[in-house]
This record gives sequence, structure tokens and C-alpha cells, in this order.
Amino acid sequence: MLLYLINPFNSLVSLANLKGSRWNRYRVWKPLGLLTVAGLTPSEWQIRIIDENMGGRDYGGLAKPDLVGISAFTSQSSRAYEVAAEFRRRGVPVVMGGIHATMCQDEALEYVDAVVTGEAENVWGEVLRDARDGRLKRVYSGGYADMACMSRARHDLLQGEYTFGAIQTTRGCPLNCSFCSVSAFNGRRYRHRPIEEVMAEFRLIREKWVLIVDDNLVGTTCAHIERAKDLFRSLIQADLGKRWIGQVTVNMADDEELMSLAVQAGCRGVFIGFESPTPGGLEEVGKKFNLLKGRNFRASVRRLQRHDMLVVGSFIMGLDTDKAGIGRQIAKTANRYGVDLLNALFLTPLPGHGSGIV
Repeated sequence: MLLYLINPFNSLVSLANLKGSRWNRYRVWKPLGLLTVAGLTPSEWQIRIIDENMGGRDYGGLAKPDLVGISAFTSQSSRAYEVAAEFRRRGVPVVMGGIHATMCQDEALEYVDAVVTGEAENVWGEVLRDARDGRLKRVYSGGYADMACMSRARHDLLQGEYTFGAIQTTRGCPLNCSFCSVSAFNGRRYRHRPIEEVMAEFRLIREKWVLIVDDNLVGTTCAHIERAKDLFRSLIQADLGKRWIGQVTVNMADDEELMSLAVQAGCRGVFIGFESPTPGGLEEVGKKFNLLKGRNFRASVRRLQRHDMLVVGSFIMGLDTDKAGIGRQIAKTANRYGVDLLNALFLTPLPGHGSGIV
């Protein structure tokens, strides 16, 4: 049986023209969610993964599949529905998962045959059996996966001009910031994969550069940080020659051993959400973690940079507490902190989980 797993084009971000801008090579990476779903799929299924962000597709010229699976953010949903309609006209059942289908289940069911909510690990086998037998249910509730039982992603199934591979070692974030969809989709409990499984999957990644997609790689507690250190030690020992970037909280700069191990393990940059230049803004979004201990952000950034890590600082504009000139204030704050790159985002209300950033 033939399965297509499709990552729809994101019309809000021009990623497909890799030759038009060299920066686009660093803004697109493999759709790890679909690679993970492929890893859950038994061998009786032939799998083809299609990433529309690497170029358009003429689906009419492809073999007719037995099932199509689509995963999409809200910004991809319109294109996802177009793709679904094209295959359904050909009599092919379509299953949709990901955060938009989870948060907008009733809307998605107007366009597809079935929806998978939450994380797919607990239900994907059932979806495939039902599709094979011609009795798909309308909704499959995935909930939260047991990270100890995760299948390895099928990194071998998607080739192309990718600069970055991708891997996930944890899910969930305890900070529960009001703008962020992570706690709504993956929960507030910080869950992590066994390190030996992470290492086995790292060896499957062909790209030299890797994005560790964890929303909070090092965590917030002593136990979280010790786990991160153990992961970094394993990467050092394996000596895979990989270079990677990850998302962390600013507390990474508090631990010299953690920073040193990260760099030895291949870390070359970290993405940190500073979110707002004002205490009022941090309180509004629930990022009180950044207000603890009267932290000197400039000193924290400098400590990371002294360990040869680039620092990307992310800020949000459009908060209720923001005043005229917030863009200029964010730029001045980022300059004062000394970040290497500034990432400025607009607060955008997204359906189903309050607010988000685009």
C-alpha cells in the first residue's frame, strides 16, 4: 500500500526559492513530524514524503496513493485543504494532524476524512489499520506519547537541498507562557527520550548541521540540566562531527559546565526567547522565569558568547503593555544585550490556543 505524507507550502514565508536567497537555505529544514510518523509506519506501507517548501508538486502526475497524511500549522492550513481536496477528488482518503487540526478539529473535518489530535504515536497504527480496511473513524485522539517508546524518525526518506537535519529529544515545557502553543499541544510536563535512543537517531542524520527542535533543550530544573549534560557527554563521546543549534532558556548561561559540554558536543548557537524589553511585558505573557534573580541579560549573553555560541534573541511586539515605539525599544534592548541576531515577531491570536507568534 502507498502512503503520501505531505508538508504543505507555507504561503506566509517564502522558503521554496533556495536559489533566490542564500539565507533561505538556513530557514528551511526537514519536516521532522512527518519523518517521525513515517518511523511509526509498518513495512507493508510504501512511504513517500513530499515537502512542498522545497518546490511545487504536480500531484496528478504521481501514482495514486492509498492514503494521504498531512500535517500543518495554522499558516499552512489553507494550502493543506487545497491538497486534501485534490486527492479526495481522486477518491483518496486524507488524514490531517498537527497543531491546526488539533485546535480546529471541526474546521479540519470539513476538508479531510479523519483528524489525528495531539501526538500521533498512540494512534497512528490504528489509523493505518482502519484505512487499510476502509473504515476510517473521523477523529483519533493521540494525547501525549510515552517518550521512552518513540520510534526513530525516517531520515532516509527525504533527500534534497537541506542544510539542516532535525531531531527531537524532549517534549513539553513547564513555563506555560501565554503566547506559546507548546503547553497547549505538548503539555507542561517536561518529557525526554532515553539518551541512547537520541544517540541512535543522531547517527541516522546525514546532514552535518542539525536543528534540535526541542522547545526547551536544557529545561529549568536541576534534574533537567543534569539530563542535558548527560546528553552532551554522550554526543562528545560519540564524536559524530555534527554541529547543532537549539532553543534554550537564558538559565543555560548560569552553568559553566553545561555551556562547556554543549560546545564540545557541537553546539554553535542558541535561540533564546527574551520576549519583551519590559517587566510589564514579561508579566503579561507569563514569562516570569526571565524576571527571577534580577538577571543581567547582557552578562548572560556574553557568557554564552565566550563559549563560542551565537545567540539569537527573540522578542514579541504587539502586547497590551506595549507603547508607541516598541520596535525601536526592542532593537535598542537587543543591542544592549549584545545578541548576535535579533528575531522580532508579532503577537498573533491563533485559533484554539489563545495567542501565538508568526
